[in-house]
Amino acid sequence: MVKQYLESIRQEYVEKKISLEEEISSCENSMRENDKLIEILDKKNDPNYEAFTPREFSSYNRIKIDELKEEQKNISEKIISLRDRLQEYDFRIAEITSVIREAAANEKSDNLDFYDTRLALLQTVETERQRIARELHDSTVQNLTALVHKAELCSKIIDSDPVKCRLELFSMGKSLRKIIEDTREMIYDLRPMSFDDIGFDVTVERSLDRFQKSNGIKCSYQVNGNSYSIDNVIQITLLRVIQEACNNAVKHACASYIKVNISYFEKKIVLTISDDGKGFDVSSVLKETRDDNSGFGLSMMKERVYLLSGNISIESSPGKGCSIIVSIPRMKEDI
Repeated sequence: MVKQYLESIRQEYVEKKISLEEEISSCENSMRENDKLIEILDKKNDPNYEAFTPREFSSYNRIKIDELKEEQKNISEKIISLRDRLQEYDFRIAEITSVIREAAANEKSDNLDFYDTRLALLQTVETERQRIARELHDSTVQNLTALVHKAELCSKIIDSDPVKCRLELFSMGKSLRKIIEDTREMIYDLRPMSFDDIGFDVTVERSLDRFQKSNGIKCSYQVNGNSYSIDNVIQITLLRVIQEACNNAVKHACASYIKVNISYFEKKIVLTISDDGKGFDVSSVLKETRDDNSGFGLSMMKERVYLLSGNISIESSPGKGCSIIVSIPRMKEDI
């Protein structure tokens, strides 16, 4: 099962690499097209040509050339960034391939060795999530902000139908600001930065509060026992399970109340998520897979918990709500 999961992760990176290569090729094609267009407009700005060209049209050509050159600069920077990501994907593919070979060679290792391999894999995945989060914050959000300012500036220099143009640009500005807001939400989903600042329990409380406000559903969170520090990978796994369970309760179970309970025992952490939704047949749902990228589904919940040598049980039946119970060892020595 571990080998299959590793291979699925590797395949995911291979597909991302192919997508990046296609995006780079598209950017290079755009640059070539812009170069040709700049060359054509430059010829039209020739002094001999301008003698027969209306002044307004010539001025428009110069503005368009400046815009195209600025666009070329942005595309060039984007290509550099994409190639950096491509190199990183190559590194990740090689790294995971190495882990697969090592896992195959040590297939008969004891539980502690398996735990180290699983933990290393999850740490690799979460490290990649953090990298994506930083990249989105440092590049995408800033670039989109710059585009907002550029759109506002363009509204001042376009002469034809200025009223309509300004209205369109204003609408673009609003849309771009919304994209920025959504991107920041994506960053939070990829890696809740509050883990490092306020700890696991408060992060879960805030996550549930955000979920409650955005979905209009009542949520409660209870902690039993004395909380203690747990590995970051365990924290993020538990949070992913909570997020997926809550999303399922709203989207599929039509629940009105969700209760999340975490218990700290000496050698394990037990998480329980219960809802008052319409319930389902557990055996049939676990056979289904998710086709979108919005979450990892019930089956993936089980895989991630398994990789930490934990246990997960799902109790539900039609009309009786759902309870998900997750138990994960505190440390590998507790397996």
